[in-house]
Amino acid sequence: MNVLQYLKPETGLVGRAFGAWLDDTPSGRTTRLLVFAFIAVLTSFQLIANAPVAPPTEMLETYVRGLHPAPGYFGTAPLAPLIAALWFKLLPPIDWALYLLAAVNAGGALYATDLVARRDLAGDKRVLAMLFLLLTPFYCYYGQSFDSDRTLLWAWPIATLGFLRAFETREPAWSAFAGAAAGVALLGGYQTVFLLAGFVAAMLAHPARLTFLRSLSPWIAAAVCLLVLAPHLYWLAQHDFAPLSEVVAHHTGASFGAVLNGVGSYVGVGLAGVAVPLLLWWVAVRPDGGAWRDIAWPADPAGRMLVILFLVPLLLRAVLALAAGTVLTPFGSAPGWFLLPVLLLRPQAAAVTRTAAIRLAALVLLLAIAALALAPALASRLHKQGTAQGREYFRQVSFEVTRNWHTSIGRVLRIVMGDPHLTAAIAFYSPDHPDTVPEFDLSRAGITQDRLDGDGYVAVCRAEDTACVDEARRLATGKTGTQFVNFQMRNLYGGTTSEIGRFFFILVPPQPAVRVPK
Repeated sequence: MNVLQYLKPETGLVGRAFGAWLDDTPSGRTTRLLVFAFIAVLTSFQLIANAPVAPPTEMLETYVRGLHPAPGYFGTAPLAPLIAALWFKLLPPIDWALYLLAAVNAGGALYATDLVARRDLAGDKRVLAMLFLLLTPFYCYYGQSFDSDRTLLWAWPIATLGFLRAFETREPAWSAFAGAAAGVALLGGYQTVFLLAGFVAAMLAHPARLTFLRSLSPWIAAAVCLLVLAPHLYWLAQHDFAPLSEVVAHHTGASFGAVLNGVGSYVGVGLAGVAVPLLLWWVAVRPDGGAWRDIAWPADPAGRMLVILFLVPLLLRAVLALAAGTVLTPFGSAPGWFLLPVLLLRPQAAAVTRTAAIRLAALVLLLAIAALALAPALASRLHKQGTAQGREYFRQVSFEVTRNWHTSIGRVLRIVMGDPHLTAAIAFYSPDHPDTVPEFDLSRAGITQDRLDGDGYVAVCRAEDTACVDEARRLATGKTGTQFVNFQMRNLYGGTTSEIGRFFFILVPPQPAVRVPK
């Protein structure tokens, strides 16, 4: 029996159901339902697949930074921590809330893309643009975590929408929106400068560029953008622009071999990520030469503007990386692919039948079901193999550290130092939610020695990490009331235990004030 007959919109039961769903596209219900379903599936998958382990350290670190909302942070852009701060005002710090935050971020990126796509696409094509992106790893895999880089998945489409509307209308409201969106995107990551370069290139290539530049629109946008960035710029100035200098130092000057490998992975992962949906698009559309020409360089200025907006941020970053000695990350191109399905489906010659649209939607649904079915096996594999970060021990270590501190010291735990993975986990899981000093670096944590002595602290290390243990012992030398704790455990999941984990804690209670003789 031919399974595809059930997907026919005229006779198949499943096909009629999908057809009714696609018919709601003009009202927006189709895309909204797709986004909500994606968020539900991604959250469920995360909870099941990660059941034996805690969330990744980068997600926990975002939560930790959000405990103290600020216009800037060392080591990361401020947007994700500020979102986390608001999120965890509404929800408790628990695994499902963190996974839901990541899923909402990725789902919001899909919806933001739809806001851009609906300008040029209608009907089934509008839904197909979202399905195209769901078949890439940029939302379903890369979107499983949450940090500032991943906020760019939605911040770049929103900023692009603002730019396009401001350029077309030159209205003050849209100009202000464009500036605000660009500012927010910059707070998500400094690599947004490549998107802004795309805006400039697209504007200069358009015949109406002088009309736009002579209007108030670009100046309103620039002023609002600076207004949004003002608190962060002030924070940078207060810290002598050290965080910005760190970014430049960290992302420049690498060896040519490392840079070339980085660019290769940046390009390779990007192209590999869109290979499957590109193939499915080709099968569904069967584009001829005219369609390819209209995709590569459309006849209308608005279409050419989209091509430039797509190509410049992706290519410019790779070119400058070679010049500056920057090692790009494999998923560094993820925020820049949102325009590709719009370009592929925009030409009138790129016709897609209802049957093809239904089959593609059915494929995405089957893949979602398959992912949920495989999630328990992935959880079992994680439990057996363990993780490099030691995520299988995070919860128990956090509870043991807190229990020891409360029993021995009898007060709230305010500071935890040492292993960066364990400190982030303790800040998340401990009911005290202490401040963290990863790798004992007080200056980057913003904690003074006086506060350390006044509040006391716990130093926590993996027992086999001799450098961490030695530094913890050195800092505790001469402290009053210091206690040393050795702790070992196995993680239990599915009736089986993990490899044994060994840990070393040093509990340093608040120190008596030193009296200075008169």
